[in-house]
Amino acid sequence: MPRKFSFQPYRPGPPRPGPRRPPSERVDGRPDCAGDPPLEFGSLALGVEFRFDADFARRLILREVNAKEACTVRDAAGVYYRASVRELGPGGGVAVPYERCARPPESELEITLACAVLARQRMLLVAQKAVELGVARLVPLLTERSVPLSGLAHEKAHAWPGQVRRAAKQCRRSSLPEIRPPARLADFLAGADFTAADARLVLDDAAASAPSVPAGMRRVALIVGPEGGFSDAERLALKERAQTWNLGGRVLRAETAVLVGLAAVQTLWGDFRTG
Repeated sequence: MPRKFSFQPYRPGPPRPGPRRPPSERVDGRPDCAGDPPLEFGSLALGVEFRFDADFARRLILREVNAKEACTVRDAAGVYYRASVRELGPGGGVAVPYERCARPPESELEITLACAVLARQRMLLVAQKAVELGVARLVPLLTERSVPLSGLAHEKAHAWPGQVRRAAKQCRRSSLPEIRPPARLADFLAGADFTAADARLVLDDAAASAPSVPAGMRRVALIVGPEGGFSDAERLALKERAQTWNLGGRVLRAETAVLVGLAAVQTLWGDFRTG
């Protein structure tokens, strides 16, 4: 005889506890986070353990580094090492360098990326890849055509700091880049992140030529607009204060422009150069 099946209506059971979120996302929903300079310990040698204090331990925990994992630390001479964390607690711990980095993991340029807040949660990608490409800080811009301040919750702005921390750990950076609070374009142009830069660049597909930058420049402010570009008034304000930069005859998506722009900066003036 064919088997008979009885179908019971679905009745939800008691709620299950959700996954434990990492410290970087167990916060009050703020989209910004303070940066942290490279980890440094006075004297390091391959295979020789060093004991660190509570402040150093706090900075490792901030980077979501656990015991038995590795971190990147430099000595007083600026030489970077990969070190295995053997013990880690609130009061300090022990680590041992096991590899000397062939090249510094930190960019020789201090890059501020000011990117208009993009829709469809693409700022998560921007934050992650900007860290991998060596930025020192990310400034989410509020422009006429960007996601407004009221839309940040939908864009998972609370998760941006977590993206930065995980990306820094994955690409073996010793520092933690900073995310500034979202800023209006006019406020950013008046602030020190922009005015103190040696080169102030804005990506613009209508620009005629590549920018000229001062020799030996170290601080760069790179501005990327939203989908649809900047408004006429914003273009005028930028033209008066920054050099426009055309990255070719193709119109790029905003998130693509971020990656191409940062790679071009590093290739022309930063640590992607050869020779």
